[in-house]
Amino acid sequence: SVKSAFITAFGLSLLLKASAPWVFALAAFVAIAAKFLLRFKGKHLFNPANIGIVVCLLFTNQAWVSPGQWGNDTILVFFMGVAGLTVLLRINRLETTLVFLAALLLFQYLRLITYLGWDLAVLWHKFSSGTLLLFAFFMITDPMTIPNHKKARIPWAIAVAFITFILSQWFYVYTAAIWALFIVTPLTVLFDH
Repeated sequence: SVKSAFITAFGLSLLLKASAPWVFALAAFVAIAAKFLLRFKGKHLFNPANIGIVVCLLFTNQAWVSPGQWGNDTILVFFMGVAGLTVLLRINRLETTLVFLAALLLFQYLRLITYLGWDLAVLWHKFSSGTLLLFAFFMITDPMTIPNHKKARIPWAIAVAFITFILSQWFYVYTAAIWALFIVTPLTVLFDH
């Protein structure tokens, strides 16, 4: 539907950055094509905006996701949270975002605060990223790419958080959440089973 295409385009335009217009066109083409070609039992095997971003990151030298593009002001966290909660309450997927953020917060807290002894300000800085909040409230909760049942969405969200944590802390991937979602989303078939 047109609404579905707009939602995907919105996700791409908010997260993907590129130095050439054709990269955006490629991301949109891959995302929309994936909606129709990469399906299993009526569900997408990949989050459409996510696969569009990943393909552009992998196969062009002209695409990136900027983790700091939205800043990290407290007011941004508030407005992003209010907008995200409004959407998630409407689609009944709040637990996915809350579990993802809580698990990632726990993993980061144990490493940064408990193990490394860093200040809580470092943790706040990591979790006030507009890009992370956009991902958590809008990308990770796509009903067509997450498990159908709430009991399956909880371990699924923890898996995304754990892979995000591993990629960011040990492999220094600043787009870790994007890659974690790309890795875990095809496993939705198993979680649904």
